Amino acid sequence: MSLEVDITLEREVYSLQARLSVGQETVVIVGPNGAGKSTLLRCIAGLEPSTAGEVNLNGTPWLAHGSSLPTEMRSLGMVFQDDLLLPHRDVESNIALGAAGDPRTWIDRFDLTHLRNRYPAELSGGERQRTAIARACARHPAVMLLDEPLSAVDVERRPMLRRQIQDALAGFRIPALIVTHDPAESATLGDRIAVLENGVITQIGPAETLTSHPRSAYVAELVGLNLYQGIASEKGVRVGEAVLASSDQASGPVFVTIHPRAVSVHKRRPEGSPRNAWLGTIVSTDTTFDLVRMSIGGPVTITATVTSDGLAAVGATTGDPVWVSVKASEVRLQPR
Repeated sequence: MSLEVDITLEREVYSLQARLSVGQETVVIVGPNGAGKSTLLRCIAGLEPSTAGEVNLNGTPWLAHGSSLPTEMRSLGMVFQDDLLLPHRDVESNIALGAAGDPRTWIDRFDLTHLRNRYPAELSGGERQRTAIARACARHPAVMLLDEPLSAVDVERRPMLRRQIQDALAGFRIPALIVTHDPAESATLGDRIAVLENGVITQIGPAETLTSHPRSAYVAELVGLNLYQGIASEKGVRVGEAVLASSDQASGPVFVTIHPRAVSVHKRRPEGSPRNAWLGTIVSTDTTFDLVRMSIGGPVTITATVTSDGLAAVGATTGDPVWVSVKASEVRLQPR
């Protein structure tokens, strides 16, 4: 199963020129506001009539030589930012619309059983979004397109819904594209991340590749986060061999993110006994303009971003020992 996309769409503020190939995997689309992320999904779905180029699913053309297959003839499951539920249908009948099997399967999988007879106006934003996702899955589509599927969902509910989406897509084994603005979601929800800037895909690959070799300032800013899996408790959050302090309240398994700019590097142990400080070794450095990205090994392997002048003031280079410190307020936790 493979979705091949090579499209162009002219807009007043930018020209969308996107080319990518998606196999039996989930590709997360990220980028600045107005970059064309939602428009890309609409082009694939056939909802932008001015789209030029090609869209093929397993060699079957959806768009080719100026001819476009109507949206209703494309085997799609699509979730919009606005859920677009039919207001005169209850949850069950919304999900049943176009379903390829028993809709109750998806009602149960997305924990909507107690809401099955309610109408969209009686639901919260998160409940409507879950209904829209269940409706898309119930079609058993050949391609799944999700536009910020977690944006309307409560923070407490997001980890569970993220897992439910992942489980559904893993079962389908189809090409799936998900638009998100959340860095942690981009790193945990997709097999690969595609970065769309000014209508052009500037980089695509696993989160680890984008983190270690960012090709633009936006990529470095967005996915340059240090991301870990940890266990949070009253004593702190355990990450590898270390226990870090965080101002976020959480318990149990969590994702831990630390921005490289929040990492301070010192030649000597920092004064004032910061809550998170450890001795490490500079493994590598990469200089772009006046910024230096350092990979520092130790109890917690971490990436730090400092200015060239800042690194010169520390007086350290690759192979040298340095002290690392991070404020507790910069250690962000998200349930997983």
